Amino acid sequence: MKRTKRVFAIIISLACLLVGSVVMAASINVTSDPGALGAEGGSVQLSISIANDSAYAMENITISNNGTRFFNTSGVVIAPGETTAFSQSVSIPAAMLGQPIGFDIAWTENGEQKYSTASVTVLNSGTGLAEAALSVSVKASSSQASRGESITLTYTITNSGITPVSGVSLTDKEIGGRQAMISDVTVEPGTPYVYIHEFTMGSSTVVSAPVVTYTGADGSTVTVTGSEKTLGMVNSKISVSVTQGAASEEGQQFTIALTNNGNQRISKIKVTDELGNAVNSDAISLAIGESRTLTYTVPTTETRNVVFNISGIDATNTNYSDHTETYVVRKYIDPSLIGISFSAEVASPLDSAGSISLNFTVENTGSMDMQNLKLSESEYGLLYMLESIPRGTQTLNQKMSVGSPRDLIFKLEIEDPSGNIYTYNAYIKADYVGVEAAPTSTPSVTTEEDVLNEVGGSISSALRTVLIVLIILTVIAGIALIILDHQEKEERKRIARRRAQREKMMRTQLEEEAKRQAALHSRIGSDTNDDLGSTRISSGRPAERPDVPSGDTRIR
Repeated sequence: MKRTKRVFAIIISLACLLVGSVVMAASINVTSDPGALGAEGGSVQLSISIANDSAYAMENITISNNGTRFFNTSGVVIAPGETTAFSQSVSIPAAMLGQPIGFDIAWTENGEQKYSTASVTVLNSGTGLAEAALSVSVKASSSQASRGESITLTYTITNSGITPVSGVSLTDKEIGGRQAMISDVTVEPGTPYVYIHEFTMGSSTVVSAPVVTYTGADGSTVTVTGSEKTLGMVNSKISVSVTQGAASEEGQQFTIALTNNGNQRISKIKVTDELGNAVNSDAISLAIGESRTLTYTVPTTETRNVVFNISGIDATNTNYSDHTETYVVRKYIDPSLIGISFSAEVASPLDSAGSISLNFTVENTGSMDMQNLKLSESEYGLLYMLESIPRGTQTLNQKMSVGSPRDLIFKLEIEDPSGNIYTYNAYIKADYVGVEAAPTSTPSVTTEEDVLNEVGGSISSALRTVLIVLIILTVIAGIALIILDHQEKEERKRIARRRAQREKMMRTQLEEEAKRQAALHSRIGSDTNDDLGSTRISSGRPAERPDVPSGDTRIR
């Protein structure tokens, strides 16, 4: 149990590291010098700074505005962790003052194409300009996505005034909920604030409607709403209906009906079987709600498990693929070669215990041996199985516990050498001797699905009992795991308490030892002082010093 918990902890830690390691591929900032011009416009020096935050070099860099290339980026490669700046003199007309000037940046990383955007606003320094005027816009990396796919939303908040605006908040209810996605940020004039949000598509279309709020100069709350952007839910779906026709010597025909039940046009549709053979010679397209029917003949020269594969491309240029269930096509055998008769009769009538004994006769009059005989009763279930049925007559005796008088309906299933299934019925009145209805009936060929349904309906009570026991054992095992986990927690608490007690005892012993040492030093000091005092009292004068030779001042 401890080992399992450690493994879970390691997995969670790795997941956290992976999540924490995701960074933006590039940090891009555009500035203008000067940041404002007169009402007639003029020239400014625009600079764009690109910082590579990825693990791969940025190559094939292009910077454009409305399709026009800006800045000389030819041959420039930005290594991981490096920052490169580009600068260019640009003429700004009066109509563009106070308006965001957007740039589209494209590059490749490790052969993968990347995109980003950035913008700058050159302010109007003329009279009558508002101190603060915020606007907000949003761009999406894709306008459509399938469930679970991510869309990158880039929010740009622009201050076209001449003073910074603080306390700015951004909300987008259907994207980030009612709580602010960013709050209490400051937007400088001429330097847009960019916020990037990864949105995971759910099960329906959503509408992005960004709302910015800030406090105006008079203290009131100002609300700015950006343009809405619809993020469509991609639902590419082709419904397939397959009808399996009767087998013949020429083959078995399938009718395949295709219907576009999604919300995307799907084109270049091709249908192939499991061997790669084309069902339709020319690719087809299906508009939303449109249907198309195809026919295809599978040879019956050998047994095959046929599956139809459907492929195409939807309106978002995304590959579409699906497949059908498996259809069994068996080698064709002429029905005239099959001859089976089936009858049932009462050997012993219903007794007081509710039991009855029956004799079943299976006669193979055809020209080939049959196989996999299954005998069942409509309520009782499976009675008898036999692997091989040679030509001739087979007599089966079976005792059944019926309970009370009722009509018995018996079904005989038998296969030819190719696995084709033939079905025969017989009827018995449980309280009468003899067969009450015609002992045989015209054989019918059933599908494999019918066989599975019949077998599934005849699960014995013993199997149900086993399933119940397994469920009970599973519940007991779960309870045992909970108890063991609780005991493990209690054991850890007990060990922690013992460790704390030992540490407390050691601290107490150390404190007592320190006190004892202090008392001992105190007594030793007292005894020394008493000895010195006694010496002075007994002598009454200083002790005589020995003679020191002249000129020698060292102490020996």
